[in-house]
Amino acid sequence: MHVYRTIEANLDCTIRSPRRNRAELAQYVHRPVFRHALYRGTDPNDRPFSTNLASLQFIANNLNIEEDPFIIELRRDLARMSPGSPEYFRRDQSLSKAIATQGTFTHRGVRDLVRSASEILECVGAWAADWYIDKVIERTKDAANPYKNIMRSWRMSEKVYLLSVLEKVTVSGVSYHEDDLECSDKVRALVDVLLVEKAEVEARNDRWSCIIFVQRRDVVLALAEILRHHPSTKKVLKIGTLLGTSDSSYRHSVMDITKTLGTESQGDTLAQFKIGEKNLLISTAVAEEGIDIQGCGSVVRWDLPQNMASWAQSRGRARKERSTFTLLFQEGNLAERDAVSEWMAREQQMVDMYNDPSRDLGLGADALGLDWDDDMDTEEEDLAFTVSSTGYAFGICGCIVLITNAVLSSPSHPLFLIYRTFVLSSPTPTT
Repeated sequence: MHVYRTIEANLDCTIRSPRRNRAELAQYVHRPVFRHALYRGTDPNDRPFSTNLASLQFIANNLNIEEDPFIIELRRDLARMSPGSPEYFRRDQSLSKAIATQGTFTHRGVRDLVRSASEILECVGAWAADWYIDKVIERTKDAANPYKNIMRSWRMSEKVYLLSVLEKVTVSGVSYHEDDLECSDKVRALVDVLLVEKAEVEARNDRWSCIIFVQRRDVVLALAEILRHHPSTKKVLKIGTLLGTSDSSYRHSVMDITKTLGTESQGDTLAQFKIGEKNLLISTAVAEEGIDIQGCGSVVRWDLPQNMASWAQSRGRARKERSTFTLLFQEGNLAERDAVSEWMAREQQMVDMYNDPSRDLGLGADALGLDWDDDMDTEEEDLAFTVSSTGYAFGICGCIVLITNAVLSSPSHPLFLIYRTFVLSSPTPTT
């Protein structure tokens, strides 16, 4: 547990778990039941098809960077500058970089939209990809309208160019008829999990609530939209979304509409979830920590956690008694299962470390001169010393901490090392 020890070293501390009254504490800490659901991955020979994405991809592949107003302006500036001057050199570097990376305002935004829609197509389905492209282009056209002052940082030439590109994309609106809601097998597996767990909880006359953790903000929106209209869930799920913040480059793209598609504030969504007006939250990692969300009965990971911290924090949201924590696994993907097994093993190591009483002040049992046995927590911890003048009482471990602090703060000599040895013995019975 190198990371664990690094944290302790950086904070100059020892991470510990309380030992007194641990049995009583355990009565109020409910570890969720771990479950998993399998889904089929995309068949390479039968990939889903999105008409809107196909049209957008065709336009993106045929964009000419030389027609972009940013490139035209850079070339115009170069023509007015003296070759060899510092300003000419800097402007030429900017032009070369923009052409090489295709990193202009419009070109980057179109590529980002293609990538986002492709991800949605792969994991959510064709209907969701068509819906997302339709919404993004609709909102972007409205924002880029030269007669509106929505995006003040956009230059007029960029707005006109962006609109000319988007007008070339053939976009079809989606149908909300049940037979037209084509979704992935992963969505099918998720729907099954939600309905089964909801039925189990309500059979106990309890109120069901669930959080689904999703890695990408755009997938949160697409998944929420399809669940709101899926024939099996539209009448039983009351859905809210939490998007949080992100430093992703896509967030600064012209095509990022993840903020504008959210109709409710984060505070309103959380309040409605707490009082039961919403029973399902679809969230990015923002809900894993730092936000006051009372424990819910079900937590589902749409994407596997990226690290052990995310694994532990998202699972910790399932705090109710008999709660569940469900992971979605792709059939045949052994790497996903190996990653989860590794996190479970590392978590157990971490638990063993912060429950180890010999690690007070970061010292091992050998350094402390202690031979801890299984009964130390229950028997020796009951021994206490009380300061009669103040009434302050502390047990054996508290004594060790105080004595060690006193030794470490005493004057030292460069030729000597101080070794601490503690001898613990039961008090002599009095007659």
